[in-house]
Amino acid sequence: MSLTVRRVLYSLLAALGFLMMVPLMANMRRFQAELAMNPMAVESALGVGAPHWVVRFTGLFLLGLLLAAGFLYAALSAGVPRAWRPQEDGVSRCRRCDAEIRFGIGRCPICDQQLVW
Repeated sequence: MSLTVRRVLYSLLAALGFLMMVPLMANMRRFQAELAMNPMAVESALGVGAPHWVVRFTGLFLLGLLLAAGFLYAALSAGVPRAWRPQEDGVSRCRRCDAEIRFGIGRCPICDQQLVW
C-alpha cells in the first residue's frame, strides 16, 4: 500500500472518530439541563441511574476520541523513512540490500533507503 493511500485511509478513519463525537456535542444543552437540576450530583448524572442517551452518547464520544487520536497520530507519523547505518568493515555496504555504496551518500542507489553515516 502506497504512502498516500495509507495517509488518506488514516485521515478518513480519524475523521470518522471526530464525527462520532458530534452527537454528544449536539446534545450538550440537554446534558447541561440534566446537571442543572442538581449540580452536586454529577456522579449520578454519569453513573448507573443516568439516562440511557447520556451513557450511549458518552460511550460513543470516548470511542470516537480514541479512534480520532490514534488514527490522527498514525496519519501524521506514517511514511517517515527509517535510516539505516551502512556496514563499514572494508567496503561500505547497505545493511538492507547489501549493495556497495560510496562513502557519504545519502540514499542507497539500489533500494533507495535513507542512510545515516
